[in-house]
Amino acid sequence: MRVSTLPKLALAAWLTTTALAQQPQTPPPDQKAAPAADQKQMTPAEKRKADLQADTDRLYKLTQELKVEVEKSNKDTLSISVIKKAQEIERLAKSIKERSKQQ
Repeated sequence: MRVSTLPKLALAAWLTTTALAQQPQTPPPDQKAAPAADQKQMTPAEKRKADLQADTDRLYKLTQELKVEVEKSNKDTLSISVIKKAQEIERLAKSIKERSKQQ
Protein backbone atom coordinates (compact mmCIF):
# COMPACT_ATOMS: atom_id res chain seq x y z
CA MET A 1 0.00 0.00 0.00
CA ARG A 2 1.47 3.35 -1.05
CA VAL A 3 1.38 6.10 1.53
CA SER A 4 0.68 9.63 0.35
CA THR A 5 3.53 12.13 0.68
CA LEU A 6 1.24 14.84 2.07
CA PRO A 7 1.11 13.34 5.59
CA LYS A 8 4.88 12.87 5.46
CA LEU A 9 5.39 16.52 4.49
CA ALA A 10 3.00 17.69 7.17
CA LEU A 11 4.83 15.59 9.75
CA ALA A 12 8.23 16.88 8.59
CA ALA A 13 6.99 20.47 8.77
CA TRP A 14 5.54 19.92 12.22
CA LEU A 15 8.74 18.30 13.49
CA THR A 16 10.88 21.10 12.06
CA THR A 17 8.63 23.75 13.55
CA THR A 18 8.59 22.01 16.92
CA ALA A 19 12.38 21.67 16.95
CA LEU A 20 12.90 25.28 15.93
CA ALA A 21 10.33 26.52 18.43
CA GLN A 22 12.40 25.02 21.25
CA GLN A 23 15.41 27.12 20.28
CA PRO A 24 15.83 30.58 21.79
CA GLN A 25 13.78 33.16 19.93
CA THR A 26 16.32 35.61 18.54
CA PRO A 27 15.51 37.76 15.55
CA PRO A 28 17.57 36.89 12.46
CA PRO A 29 20.29 39.41 11.60
CA ASP A 30 19.54 41.78 8.78
CA GLN A 31 21.72 40.57 5.89
CA LYS A 32 21.11 43.77 3.88
CA ALA A 33 22.70 45.91 6.59
CA ALA A 34 26.15 44.37 6.06
CA PRO A 35 28.21 46.39 3.58
CA ALA A 36 29.54 44.59 0.51
CA ALA A 37 33.13 45.48 1.42
CA ASP A 38 32.93 43.37 4.58
CA GLN A 39 31.90 40.31 2.58
CA LYS A 40 34.94 40.62 0.31
CA GLN A 41 37.24 40.43 3.32
CA MET A 42 35.64 37.25 4.65
CA THR A 43 37.57 34.01 4.51
CA PRO A 44 35.92 31.09 2.69
CA ALA A 45 35.08 29.45 6.03
CA GLU A 46 33.47 32.64 7.31
CA LYS A 47 31.53 33.06 4.07
CA ARG A 48 30.30 29.44 4.27
CA LYS A 49 29.23 29.96 7.88
CA ALA A 50 27.43 33.19 7.02
CA ASP A 51 25.64 31.50 4.12
CA LEU A 52 24.58 28.59 6.33
CA GLN A 53 23.34 31.01 8.99
CA ALA A 54 21.34 32.98 6.43
CA ASP A 55 19.79 29.80 5.04
CA THR A 56 19.01 28.56 8.56
CA ASP A 57 17.29 31.85 9.33
CA ARG A 58 15.31 31.52 6.10
CA LEU A 59 14.37 27.94 7.02
CA TYR A 60 13.15 29.14 10.41
CA LYS A 61 11.04 31.86 8.78
CA LEU A 62 9.52 29.41 6.29
CA THR A 63 8.63 26.91 9.02
CA GLN A 64 6.91 29.63 11.03
CA GLU A 65 4.91 30.65 7.93
CA LEU A 66 4.00 27.03 7.26
CA LYS A 67 2.87 26.56 10.83
CA VAL A 68 0.50 29.53 10.53
CA GLU A 69 -0.88 28.26 7.21
CA VAL A 70 -1.42 24.74 8.57
CA GLU A 71 -3.22 26.14 11.61
CA LYS A 72 -5.56 28.07 9.27
CA SER A 73 -6.44 24.97 7.25
CA ASN A 74 -9.10 22.50 8.31
CA LYS A 75 -8.53 18.86 9.16
CA ASP A 76 -9.58 17.53 5.76
CA THR A 77 -7.73 19.78 3.32
CA LEU A 78 -4.44 21.56 2.88
CA SER A 79 -3.91 24.27 0.32
CA ILE A 80 -1.48 24.05 -2.58
CA SER A 81 0.59 26.81 -0.98
CA VAL A 82 1.08 24.63 2.13
CA ILE A 83 2.34 21.76 0.01
CA LYS A 84 4.67 24.01 -2.00
CA LYS A 85 6.02 25.67 1.13
CA ALA A 86 6.65 22.24 2.70
CA GLN A 87 8.53 21.18 -0.43
CA GLU A 88 10.60 24.37 -0.33
CA ILE A 89 11.41 23.72 3.34
CA GLU A 90 12.44 20.17 2.48
CA ARG A 91 14.76 21.35 -0.33
CA LEU A 92 16.33 24.04 1.84
CA ALA A 93 16.83 21.67 4.77
CA LYS A 94 18.48 19.11 2.48
CA SER A 95 20.75 21.81 1.06
CA ILE A 96 21.78 22.94 4.53
CA LYS A 97 22.43 19.35 5.58
CA GLU A 98 24.61 18.62 2.52
CA ARG A 99 26.63 21.83 2.90
CA SER A 100 27.12 21.16 6.61
CA LYS A 101 28.60 17.75 5.82
CA GLN A 102 31.14 19.33 3.45
CA GLN A 103 32.76 21.36 6.21
